[in-house]
Amino acid sequence: MRLLLLLAVLCGGVNSSVVLQKMYGRITSPNFPNTYPNHKERTWNVTVPRGYAVRIYFTHFNLELSYQCEYDYVKLSSSGKTLATLCGRDSTDTEEAPGNKTYISIDNTLMVVFRSDYSNEKPFTGFEAFYAAEDIDECKQLFDGEPLCNHYCHNYVGGYYCSCRIGYILHENKRTCTECWLVTEMYW
Repeated sequence: MRLLLLLAVLCGGVNSSVVLQKMYGRITSPNFPNTYPNHKERTWNVTVPRGYAVRIYFTHFNLELSYQCEYDYVKLSSSGKTLATLCGRDSTDTEEAPGNKTYISIDNTLMVVFRSDYSNEKPFTGFEAFYAAEDIDECKQLFDGEPLCNHYCHNYVGGYYCSCRIGYILHENKRTCTECWLVTEMYW
């Protein structure tokens, strides 16, 4: 019984997950700005309202450098796709460090995973990042290869709506305009 409790305590510190649902915030590696611990994994799941994306940038980044970031890394994912796997302090031919780059999620969610392996030969101070909800301009998006609205698209903070030229009405799908026969016949 004592062995099980000891294992639960030891393993509980290795892996942890945090859910963030604010419009902006700060994420740091464990112990930041001091040296981050070995054998640690932490996941931050950032969710903002629909109609927004998550923008994240790093103000400090100092992780162990390894070939293709296989030892220590920060991985950014959105909508099931990896946006970046980051390590080191500066980018190389095979590894990416964020530098002054800003990353933007595909949808309204961003998963940030920090992982450190079992050992580091030198002390590394980890990372500090800031995220914020950013309005998506839906009018720039395509739907099945076509513009979202077939006449006019109006973007506003957190959403959009479509409208039509004179003589047309908005279809039930709220995207397509169809000719209004009554209005057209009145002009003839």
